[in-house]
Amino acid sequence: MRDLRFSLGLFLIVLSIPFFSFSGDLRLECIINDGSNCNLYKNIQLSSLGIMTTGMLLAILSRPGGTGFENLDTFDEQNLFDSIASEFDDIPDQNAIGVVEQGWEWIEHPKGSGTWFTRPESGGVWSKHDG
Repeated sequence: MRDLRFSLGLFLIVLSIPFFSFSGDLRLECIINDGSNCNLYKNIQLSSLGIMTTGMLLAILSRPGGTGFENLDTFDEQNLFDSIASEFDDIPDQNAIGVVEQGWEWIEHPKGSGTWFTRPESGGVWSKHDG
């Protein structure tokens, strides 16, 4: 995901530079020749500048070498996504650890739902407890 954002940032920068430059030239020509209603070129230039700034932020904050901000560099998007997505799974993760009682391992999934799963103490696949 980080590489995709970095690439998108570079793409936006490269895309916006010609628009910024060309609209600036047209605006200058409009001001010299006509002098009235050159706002279209000004708006195109401002939009290009905004897109260029967005591209720069994406590229800088997503560069493969890191941002220089420890919290951003150590943030693991995939791990966060997996932890959120696991809440929607029908059964607990195979590596989930429950409470062992009388040879069976018990776990409530999702937590606080009242739905319990069991498996043998030795491990195996979780199965929903009916009762």
